Amino acid sequence: MKQVRGLDFWVRSSIWLELIIPGYFFGKTFGTSDAKYRFLDSFMYPPSFIDLCGYFRDLPVGHYTARFLGVFVGAMLGVLLVMFIGVLYKWVLKDWAYSKATRVGALAFILIALMTGFMSDMFNESIGMALNIEEGVPEDLVGKFLVEDYGSFEKGTKITDQNAPLLAAYGTVKGNNQGEAYGWWIASLIFMYAWFGLYFLCAHRLFKRNKVPRKDYFKLQIINVSIVIILLRMGFGISSSEYHFILTRFQYLFGGM
Repeated sequence: MKQVRGLDFWVRSSIWLELIIPGYFFGKTFGTSDAKYRFLDSFMYPPSFIDLCGYFRDLPVGHYTARFLGVFVGAMLGVLLVMFIGVLYKWVLKDWAYSKATRVGALAFILIALMTGFMSDMFNESIGMALNIEEGVPEDLVGKFLVEDYGSFEKGTKITDQNAPLLAAYGTVKGNNQGEAYGWWIASLIFMYAWFGLYFLCAHRLFKRNKVPRKDYFKLQIINVSIVIILLRMGFGISSSEYHFILTRFQYLFGGM
């Protein structure tokens, strides 16, 4: 089983082309947001991924070129992660070709890639949209960093820094729909951990379908658990402390309502 035999070039290549799927969703998640949405993404996903993609996204090479570079770097992060999983799978399945071990790992990991894309579209934006500025904002704040500066996170941040004493005078500003934001946060946690369970179940079915030796099932699932723990430790998912930070400071840090 050292190599795949009896397949033409394109079928053999498709084993690697399947890496495009997780690459696409990671690229879409980490590389498309502009600065103000990237701020919120940094709470849901590993900040190092967001910062790296954001660096290329903000290069002065034109809007669409920079967007492509950000997406491309995010896609490469996804592909490298899957290839790393393939190395671990190959380490367990010693008599398998690396390409086949990676393919099994990639097919299982596609579920996690799908989850990242869905969460960026649904939960991050929903939490943010729920935290509208409360009515009756003091007049001396309007136009300085709350309303007119909504279109630019960077501008809003600079003005916030410049007006720190002014902010302190008004204390903590809260959103007028904290309950909805809290509901979306809880829903994101339930969805994420339920999806992790689905990941392990689908991985088990893939092992059976691809005739993985039964003695190796447990070892491969331990690898899957380790990958999930690594993602969580890198900052995947909004913790309770991060949610509290977003709830109380989102309006100022976001540069608008």
